[in-house]
Amino acid sequence: MRRTVCFLCFLTLFLTLPSIAQNKDPQLQVDEKLASKKFQSQDYDLAKELYQELYKKHGQTHHFNQYVECLIRLNAFEEAEKELKSFIRKNPTYGKARVDLLYVYIQENKKDKADDLFKQILKNFPDNKNAILNLVNLLKGRMLNDYALTVLDIGAKNNTDNDPLYIEKANLYYSMLNYEQAFEYYFLELENNPDQYKLIKNRFQTLLLYDVNKSIADEMRIALLKKTQEKPDNEQFAQLLMWFALQEEDYDIALAQCKSLDRRNNDQDKQIINTAHICLDNGQYELAKDAFEYVMKKGKVNPFYGEAVIGAIKTENQLCKVNPKTDTKTYERLSKKIEDAYNDVGSKEIPGLVEIQADIMAYHLGQSAQAIDLLQQTIGQTNNKIQQNQLKLKLADIYLYNDEVWEATLLYSQVDKSMKEEPLGHEARFRNAQLRYFIGEFAWAETQLNVLKAATSKLVANDAMSLSLIIGDNLEYDTTGMELKRLARADYKIYQHKDDQALVILDSISVDGNEISKPHALYRLAEIKEKNQDYTVADSLYLQIVSDFPDSYMADDALMHAALIEHQKLKNKEAAKQHYERLIDEYPTSLYTAQAKKNYRKL
Repeated sequence: MRRTVCFLCFLTLFLTLPSIAQNKDPQLQVDEKLASKKFQSQDYDLAKELYQELYKKHGQTHHFNQYVECLIRLNAFEEAEKELKSFIRKNPTYGKARVDLLYVYIQENKKDKADDLFKQILKNFPDNKNAILNLVNLLKGRMLNDYALTVLDIGAKNNTDNDPLYIEKANLYYSMLNYEQAFEYYFLELENNPDQYKLIKNRFQTLLLYDVNKSIADEMRIALLKKTQEKPDNEQFAQLLMWFALQEEDYDIALAQCKSLDRRNNDQDKQIINTAHICLDNGQYELAKDAFEYVMKKGKVNPFYGEAVIGAIKTENQLCKVNPKTDTKTYERLSKKIEDAYNDVGSKEIPGLVEIQADIMAYHLGQSAQAIDLLQQTIGQTNNKIQQNQLKLKLADIYLYNDEVWEATLLYSQVDKSMKEEPLGHEARFRNAQLRYFIGEFAWAETQLNVLKAATSKLVANDAMSLSLIIGDNLEYDTTGMELKRLARADYKIYQHKDDQALVILDSISVDGNEISKPHALYRLAEIKEKNQDYTVADSLYLQIVSDFPDSYMADDALMHAALIEHQKLKNKEAAKQHYERLIDEYPTSLYTAQAKKNYRKL
């Protein structure tokens, strides 16, 4: 053992000698730089000679390694074998040379010699984990993965740290594209050491990040479902499946896992609420409602009860909005439910309920004046800065809805100033820019939108980009702005829920508009038809944009909408697949390409 330590000390000292020598010998630096340059430019013949000369002159190991690398790159395996054998006789403990020789034997189809050499390597097998992993990395570096697996199997039984090396085996199997075995060893690590949950989750996140064709995600899904069925009581596996399901937008699986964990320990309320909000944001209203109501059933003593009440009411309001057949009585019942809920929640939840009720009163019950009074009163009673500004945004929206433009712009500006670099401030600035677009102040709007393109909120940045393109493209085509004013007027009518008036303007533009305004008009027409569940007409309008204006910035957006209608509403899977394929092939840089690939795979 003492001899090994001495050798390691000597090796460490020896490896530092080149840097010392470089400081003393400027010519060495010049020669090394030239050799490296030739190697990098793949002039291996000259690089080989230069490194051979350097090794003869200075005897440094890294010169020899580069010399051998040149021989291997030149397929000069006999010469490499000869040089490596000679080097090993002089340096019997230098592991890299033995691995390089093993690689050379494999390239020469000398399998027997390779096996004999590997047995020699195993005879001096280290019991130190770091030394084991160094050997594994040397073998991996030469793509000798089967040998590396053998080393890991032996090392798992014979290392002083008693480490089963599951993570290292998983990483090796992953590099071999054997995902099934890779996941199995990740799971073994998690089962053996539950504290490694965060590390395993981060590793899975990295795998998904580099999963170009989603083959890894498919394997991961199968492996996780299988493992949670085999080990239903293992919380780490259940949590990992829940996390993965959210990454892949499999919200029903994620919620089911949340509930399963909660039934065991009654400690998942926060996660269920978070999952419910994610479902709500992604239009999964029934799942969101189910999740919020699950928490509500636990009673008022639950600390998340108030948030669950607001979430359930917000979800119910969204369900009403997406159903064009929702009548006034339904909204009146929902407004009454909010009135009753004021007594069930704490003071911090009141502003959230007020915001929803004001929305219903103004937009669906014809009670704008009452909605404004309610909002103003609540703003005066609320001390929370964020809640105050959220209520001000809603108040400004209602003013704009009622054509009280200057009251609206004043409030938007207040929120923008109050929450300058916050997402809420960015949202206020966007809405103010949109207001200016509605009333024809295009230059002012465009200036603000150009700033918002860099907003931290992706949603605001995307909205700003879209509106900026509408303004910029139209003004570039028609400097008078007359066509843009028609578009802006139609958009304002849509904002005010006056779809019939908007349709008249949009129909006119779709007939006599220019090549810039027409696709925009068709897109808005399609949106109105889709909102009214006239899916066949909406689908044809979206496809008309793609057909007539394939180079329009909204063509990929229109194609995605058409695909989703065929997929989710008309249940025409073949048509949906064709649309997804076309989006992937013809618009590879689109923001929707990743989602199209995911949906295509599911179909």
